[in-house]
Amino acid sequence: MALFGGGQSRKIRRKAGRRRGMSREDRRGIAVFSLCLVMLAGLGVFTLSVVQAPERDYDRITLCNPNLPRFAQHIVVIDASDTLSPHQTHFLDTHLSSLLAAAAVNDRFSIFVLDDHYNGLSKPVVDLCKPNSGKDVSALTANQQFIQALYQERFEQPLGKAIEKAVSGGEQPVSPIYEALSDVAALNHFDPAAENVHLTIVSDMIQNSRAGSVFKRGSAAIDQLPLIDLRRARTRVFWLDRAKYQRYQTAELEASWQDYLGSVSRLEQIQRVRD
Repeated sequence: MALFGGGQSRKIRRKAGRRRGMSREDRRGIAVFSLCLVMLAGLGVFTLSVVQAPERDYDRITLCNPNLPRFAQHIVVIDASDTLSPHQTHFLDTHLSSLLAAAAVNDRFSIFVLDDHYNGLSKPVVDLCKPNSGKDVSALTANQQFIQALYQERFEQPLGKAIEKAVSGGEQPVSPIYEALSDVAALNHFDPAAENVHLTIVSDMIQNSRAGSVFKRGSAAIDQLPLIDLRRARTRVFWLDRAKYQRYQTAELEASWQDYLGSVSRLEQIQRVRD
């Protein structure tokens, strides 16, 4: 009877233990497991937000991001009808470098060479939006080395090569400045997403084409040019002085360009750059 009574007593204690609940070790294990689930869920949300972040959504060709603001587009038309002097080359390089440094991520650079082969603009030698340089990128949210390589290989290096090519051109018989500016307007080179458009013309401003020739008519060749629509652009001219064209690069010619560009765009400045 004592044995039977002892077995019955153990059964009763086990049932009572189950009713009282789990052991301390069981509760601790469940708590740790729950904490791990919460951490994994948080990591998944963080990873998804990084993958889907607007900064990662960009065009693989232009590097432009449609989900980020574009504060400015810089259109640069370089007149390669004559080779630039060392001082002019250094000036242009310094100016473009400062533009690049001051530009915001996703600002667009469209650089054209004025080429007699096209009797107007060439295709853009650079047409890219500025990507993140990688300097301020968090290692938690992006591959810093990848972004730095993208910036250098897809943006910085092509930009440098385009400038080098543009400033080393030889003398050409035609200088279609008007045609190039007309192409900017007619071929829809203004980026509709850009809040501001800055047009920079780098040229000796000796218009010489079928539309008009300074060599033949002086400043009157500019006065007769048809009007074009560049009203979105804030325009700046870097006027390349040339000793051999001194007789043509007169105050009257500068005044004619001032009037013309002021009537078709928002002209900010004509700045002379010595030979």
